[in-house]
Amino acid sequence: MRAWLVIAVIFSLVGTGCAAQLVAVEPASLHVLLTNDDGYDTPGIKAVREALIAAGHEVTLVAPLHNQSGSGMRVSTQGTLNYTEHSEGVWSVDGSPADSVLVGLLHIMQGETPDIVVSGANFGPNLGYASSSGTVGAATMAMHVGIPAIAVSVGIDPAEYNATPTPFPSTFGAFDGAAEFTAKLVRDLQDAQEDSGNLLPEKTILNVNYPAVKPEDLEGVRVLKASWDVGVRIVYEETGEAGQVTVRLQLLEAGAPESDDEDWQWLSRGYVTITVLDGNTDAGESSRYAISPRLSTLEEGK
Repeated sequence: MRAWLVIAVIFSLVGTGCAAQLVAVEPASLHVLLTNDDGYDTPGIKAVREALIAAGHEVTLVAPLHNQSGSGMRVSTQGTLNYTEHSEGVWSVDGSPADSVLVGLLHIMQGETPDIVVSGANFGPNLGYASSSGTVGAATMAMHVGIPAIAVSVGIDPAEYNATPTPFPSTFGAFDGAAEFTAKLVRDLQDAQEDSGNLLPEKTILNVNYPAVKPEDLEGVRVLKASWDVGVRIVYEETGEAGQVTVRLQLLEAGAPESDDEDWQWLSRGYVTITVLDGNTDAGESSRYAISPRLSTLEEGK
């Protein structure tokens, strides 16, 4: 259901006169398809579900049975997929996040089109283009079939890797804040719907990264260009064994703030980052003109 903000006009008598009062009515409830790549029963997706329901939305949760992090937009092309309802409106699919979106749309929701797909909140950030992210992959699949989508991820503090009794406590502590932020973001999109009724421009998704901080420690929000860099380097080191290397991640320092800093830098400083990802993978006419003269094969044939 695509609904504009409804304004109710209430007339009441004031003394001997008559005054017209405008009362803003809450936006209509949306039907949200909620998914992720961590699994249907994980803290991040539970927090977002609760926040969306508290905001008055109908939520159908359809997410992978098991952790599917790093699966991108992979879909199953053969075999079978089992889907199970665990409680009212909560389903799992023994496949990828993209599988979950498609099974949710075509079977569980029986063709009913949701107003928006929300993917997350993911454990760990998904910055830049996040092409290998299952969280972003699920949102991208929704976008490809014409449904507005938001991917939501929560950062981590690498220093908390060995924290006890639970690693990365700041991430767990930030899920509720990220969930509330997501609900507010959805409300913003409702309040600013296009004339067409779309919550987002066609063929775009929002990629949201929330820092591993409590809401009161949030520095602010930045809408930024999606970058190729994500602030991490993969380092391969010889182990001494023939044909073997160890793999580790090396984090980069954010440095002093500058106006053109990338999303990973602002996230590391305690800001929510939002990037708009475009589903149009065609490089455009100018790129075709640039590459065509380099291709001798274009002269072959009749």
